[in-house]
Amino acid sequence: MKKDKTARKQRPYPRIIAGCLALLVAAGIFYLSSIPASGMPSHSEVLNPIAHFLEYMLFAALLTVAVNSPPRKLWISALIAIVIASLYGASDELHQLFVAGRHCDPMDWLVDTIGALVGASLVIWLIAARRVKASRRRDEGV
Repeated sequence: MKKDKTARKQRPYPRIIAGCLALLVAAGIFYLSSIPASGMPSHSEVLNPIAHFLEYMLFAALLTVAVNSPPRKLWISALIAIVIASLYGASDELHQLFVAGRHCDPMDWLVDTIGALVGASLVIWLIAARRVKASRRRDEGV
């Protein structure tokens, strides 16, 4: 069997670190969702959609790096990360049904999913840009 010269050997450490950080983000999301409404700041209505978007953007970005492996296409890794983040967002909204003063809001889940889409897309863009840059360096002989 011939070795593919274009195949890159990927170090597992970035994936492991990203996976651990993704677990920490998930734990943080769960913790924040466990805070009763009485413990939330008064301006949370304004910050809530922004916080949801940013939390899930980071979560999906980390998940994309964590599940990415060389035989798998990058867009498939991103899709897996988006699905995981979206399902976690849905479970987070259900979890809030059991927290005093909190409720399940489908719009929050939608914002979570959009944030996940943006986060995974940013990772695709950054990795693709890095690959193009490396390819150009190889072609120039640098």
